[in-house]
Amino acid sequence: MVIDVIAFTDEQFATLSEEQILEVKSVQLKVNKLRQEADRLAVKMKFTLLKNGVGRSSALEEYEIRERERIEQEIDTLREGLLFYLRFTVKHGSTENEAPYTVDYSLTYQQRYLIVKAYYDGQYTDARERYNALREDEIAKVYLGEMYLDLSDLYKFQAGV
Repeated sequence: MVIDVIAFTDEQFATLSEEQILEVKSVQLKVNKLRQEADRLAVKMKFTLLKNGVGRSSALEEYEIRERERIEQEIDTLREGLLFYLRFTVKHGSTENEAPYTVDYSLTYQQRYLIVKAYYDGQYTDARERYNALREDEIAKVYLGEMYLDLSDLYKFQAGV
């Protein structure tokens, strides 16, 4: 199963508990079902329009655009709910005291991202060292959520890896 409802790396998925993984799977299945339903409705609308002799009108295109927007809104709602769930069910443990940067789970993911990025930008001048250090940071994988992939990709690009 392809998981595209959230942008997590394999390493991040490995840090999730079994319950969290089941929740991700459940939400992904709901998203897949929404997408399949949208495709089914588009085909049904196309046949209805063809049957009524207006198959070449812009009605189908307008319908598909509206339907895609509706589906994306529902998917965004599911994604936000999942991220909220993951945000407040992460294993905090003693790792908070081991992080060289501020670990505060009440902050938004964007604020966390800026804190972690500022730390790594200030700590490492060599792009490759910075990238490798972030990859080894188990706390950041959990703490940053989807934003970890963004920071990892940025540092990977800067390092030329």
